Order: sequence, then structure tokens, then C-alpha cells
Amino acid sequence: MFVLKAYEMSKLMRAIQNEPILYRAYYTLAITTGLRRGELCALQWRDITGACELTVRRSRSCASGQIVESDTKSHRERIVTIPLGIWELLMALRQQQVLHSGVPDREQPIFTDPDGHVPHPDSFTRHLRKLYKKCGLSEDYHLHTLRHFYATYLLQEGTSKQVAASLLGHADTAFLERTYCHPQDVAKQQAANLMQDLLNSQNPCYVVFMKNRNRKPKKAG
Repeated sequence: MFVLKAYEMSKLMRAIQNEPILYRAYYTLAITTGLRRGELCALQWRDITGACELTVRRSRSCASGQIVESDTKSHRERIVTIPLGIWELLMALRQQQVLHSGVPDREQPIFTDPDGHVPHPDSFTRHLRKLYKKCGLSEDYHLHTLRHFYATYLLQEGTSKQVAASLLGHADTAFLERTYCHPQDVAKQQAANLMQDLLNSQNPCYVVFMKNRNRKPKKAG
């Protein structure tokens, strides 16, 4: 599993901001929600079920050259809260569609070009690879890497495993714990670094420690 580092994500986000609104909205939503590619592609305008709220119901994928829709990987619907800025970006995408083709049907996919054409799911993957290359990022990164970043970032910033699992569409925390153990490893290293700082010669505690260590033990009696 590959995870973007913070500075790599910053480079990618800057590149995304210069993309047409279709790609800008798609990739930014992927980064800020951790939705799977198929879940993003299957989103319809009726799935915006409230201000800054999405209901994830389906997934769209390509099988044997045919586009098929099914329920989500967990076979359950889930509600995802999105940042205000992302909701506004989706509304800007909708406005572009309105200007070009009229008000979209409620069951029209969110991510279409201005003429209402629904891109093939692979087109989002291929385009993102071009952005990775443009940013000088690893060839091992793919669209699902954005989901890995989302999960890792939540855990690193203290989001509970239960909440993270719910947002990612996992039935429980077991898969989360097996897959995203590295944030805990980072935390353990940070704890070791704290102890190393304690033994720094500039730390007042170190002076006390050394003084006590060099003190001769008192003889009994």
C-alpha cells in the first residue's frame, strides 16, 4: 500500500486547482471523503441529500468491457459529510451543466462533462496518473492512493477508528486496523523521539538524571 506524504499531497492539490472543474471536483472529493472510484462515478445529483451531505448508495465499474452498477462494496448505504468548500465546488459543476445542457435530471450522474456525457471510470484514473507524473510523484500511485491518504490522515489526526471505518464504508474496524497500522507506528516513533529529547544534554531533566546516576550509593548502616 502506498500513501502520499503531506508535501506530495500539497503538490498534487496545487496541480488539481488548475484542472477543468470536472476533474477538480472529482479528485478533491476523492481526497476529502475517501470514496472509492466506483462510488464517485455512481454519485447522482439526488445523492446530495442535504447541505454538505452525500448519501453513498451505489458503485459503477467496468466488467468485460461493459459499464455496470451495483450496490456498494459493503452492501450498505452510508451518509458522508463533506466540507463546505467541496459542496460549493459541486454546485459550480452543476451550474456549468445547467448553462450548457439545462437543469440536470436528479438521477443524472454528478460527474459528467458540460454536455452531460458520462466519462468512462478509467478516464479519471488515467488523467490522475498524468497529474502524478506532472508533479514528479511515484508511478506506483493510483486513484485508490487518495483513499489510503484519507484513511491515514484521519487516524494520524486522532479520528477514532469507529468513525473512520464508518466514513470509509467498512462494517467494523478490523480491516482498518489490519490495513492502516502505520499511523500507530508513526506515533510510537514520535514517543521514542520524546524520550530521546528527555536525554538531551540541554534538557534540565537530563542534568538531574546524570547527577543522580553518578552519585555514589550510601553504605548500609
